[in-house]
Formats: sequence, C-alpha cells, structure tokens
Amino acid sequence: MGKRRSSGRVTLQDVANYVGVGIMTVSRVMRTPELVSDKVRQQVQQAVDTLGYEANVQASHLAGHPSTRTTLQDVARHAGVGPMTVSRALREPELVSEASLKKIHQAVAELGYVPHQAAATLASTQLHTVAVLYPFQHDRASNRFIQSLQQSLNNQPFRLIMACHEYHQYGETPLVEKLLQMRPAALVLFSAQLSQKTCKLIESADIVTANIGGAGHLPADITFNIAIGEAAETLTHALLEKGYQRIAFLGAHTDNRLHKQQLNGWHKAMMSHYQNADLMITVPDAPSLEFGRYALCQLLQNQPDLDAVICSHEEIALGVMYECQRRLLKIPYNLAVACLNGSNNCDHTFPVLTSMRLDYEKLGQTVGEKLLMMLDDSPHAVEEDLKFVLHIGDSS
Repeated sequence: MGKRRSSGRVTLQDVANYVGVGIMTVSRVMRTPELVSDKVRQQVQQAVDTLGYEANVQASHLAGHPSTRTTLQDVARHAGVGPMTVSRALREPELVSEASLKKIHQAVAELGYVPHQAAATLASTQLHTVAVLYPFQHDRASNRFIQSLQQSLNNQPFRLIMACHEYHQYGETPLVEKLLQMRPAALVLFSAQLSQKTCKLIESADIVTANIGGAGHLPADITFNIAIGEAAETLTHALLEKGYQRIAFLGAHTDNRLHKQQLNGWHKAMMSHYQNADLMITVPDAPSLEFGRYALCQLLQNQPDLDAVICSHEEIALGVMYECQRRLLKIPYNLAVACLNGSNNCDHTFPVLTSMRLDYEKLGQTVGEKLLMMLDDSPHAVEEDLKFVLHIGDSS
C-alpha cells in the first residue's frame, strides 16, 4: 500500500493511492460494491478508516447517481419510446408525431424530468456513439461484421468506438468500463466471453445492448445466437457420408468457449460414426498459415493414412493446402480439406475449398438496423438463432 499525501483534505485519489488501485475502483466500492471483489473492498474500507476519508455529499449529488435523478432513458421507458425520440421531442418537436409528443410530455411531467444544457450535451453524446467489443483486429469475421455495421449506421449521425477483448473473459470488464465511460447510446458485443461481473456491469449501465454470438446469459435487447458447434458437426457428417473416415481437426483460439464448441461438434459427429476422435491439434494462438502447415506435418507423421482435415479457420485450411502442394499431395484424392467459418475467399482457391459460412455482412447490416429501431421506437427485445450454410467445394 502507498502512503497518504502529506496535506489537504482526504480525497478518493488519496484512498486509491493508499490501496494501490485506480480511483474508478474506489468509486465503485463506494457506489456499487457488489461489482468489486471482497479482497479489494476490505482493502478500500481499511484505507477509508485509516485515512479518515469522508464522502463529499454535495459532489456525490452533482455526480447524479442513476437512482437519485431522472434521466432521459427513464423518460423514454415511461413513455414507451426510444431515447432518440425523447431527445428529438425536446430539441426538435416538429419532427415527432403528436401521439409521441403527448406521451413524452406526460412522462416528463410525471417523472419531474428537467433538461438542462449539461444534460443536453450528455444526451447528444449518448445518441451519437455506438460502442463495439470484438475479438481481434485481424479476425476476418469481426472485420466483416463491423464494416457492415458501420455502413448501416452511416446514414445516421453515429460513430463507432471499439475495443478488442481477445477472448479474455476477465479482461473484458475493464474494457466495458472504458467503453461505457464514453456514454454510448448502445453497446454491441461480438463473440464476447461475458463473465458474471461483466454482465452485471452492462445491466447496470441501462443502455441498448446487442449480444452477437456471446457466451453466458445476458438479457440484451438484441440477441443473435450463432450455432458454431452445430456447424462443425454438420461439416464432419458431410465428410463422413462421403466415405472419409480418418478425419482430423485443427483448431486455433481453442481456449475460449465458442471455438471449444467447434471441437465438440466434430467430436460428436466422429463418435456417432464410431470413428477415431483423437486426431486433433489445437492451440490457443491466433489462426495462421504457419500453424496449418506445421499441424499437417505433425498429423502425417503420426497418421500417414489420414484422409481428411477440418480446420477451425480459413487461414489454417490455406496453410494445409499449401503444405499439400509442397508434398505433391493431390486434394482431395490424397487428402480432403475443409474449414469452418469460411468466406467468399474459399471460392478462389484451387481446388475450391469446402467450408461452412455465415453472412457476417448481412448480420452487421441487420444489427445496425435493429439498433436504430431500438433507439428510436423502443420495440420489444429481439432474439434469433443463426446457422451456418455448407458450401461443398472440390477440396472434398
């Protein structure tokens, strides 16, 4: 623990320095202790007692705790419309229907909402920002989804702020905290791990939320469940039905829940046909051509009669195909190759790569459109299940 500063009134920063944590953590202990570990809570409480810290009641009131003041979101919920509609009614009422104006004015009167310049500025910030949490900067699926999401929002005065969670469940919480500090109108979670702590933080933020292929149960406004395990099972069954028996699985990012589902789908299909489900090489690293080449070398060394390979990513499958070319192995006569989570790039390989595909461009556009509807009209929550489509190529 650090030392208290020698002079002046004891502040939150003094407590934070004493404990050796950030000032946001100390503030959270004071306001929402359930979001902080027991150990940190005890350390902060000990520092408060030791330093004689006293909360500044006036400052706390000015901070405007959500439970003590009426917000624009409160008015929107009470009126049954979106926060964008409320903001528009207060700033440009001529753009809002008479029916909506009547409901909004009634909600404002009943809740005692008093807009002021600072609040208007804050609302403007909220209504023009969409926060996105996604896996990796070089993740093909993420890039296709985000680009399409951005295009769908281009016709509206929105901007995206983004952060990469890198499949670290407990690293998501500080990233979500930073995104929420930007006061976004909506939060989009793409393939997130979602720990219980992260879910509580998002729920307490009370903003429009989209959960795309995420882990855990989060009561989001927009939910798209991606059947990635079913995709692996479907692809494996397709190869088995073609007569392939010794089918290996090569996977990356297998330390996260989503890609473990791929492995489980492959394993389930192999066992249902009474085939060997031990032919696999997986790594927690990012997918790459190098891994595809290296993994195939290892497989052929231990299993020379291997007749098919399923890869978790397109990049791995391309590495396998390159290694086959180097070894003068003919695809699919000597070895069949297929991949999960493929893209249109698979149509341009030789031979054409068999793959499971999901239209992430269409998904991004759909999420963008539904976000705008949520922010403007506040419809009921949406939940849909998405399935991959099998594209059979000459590689199998």
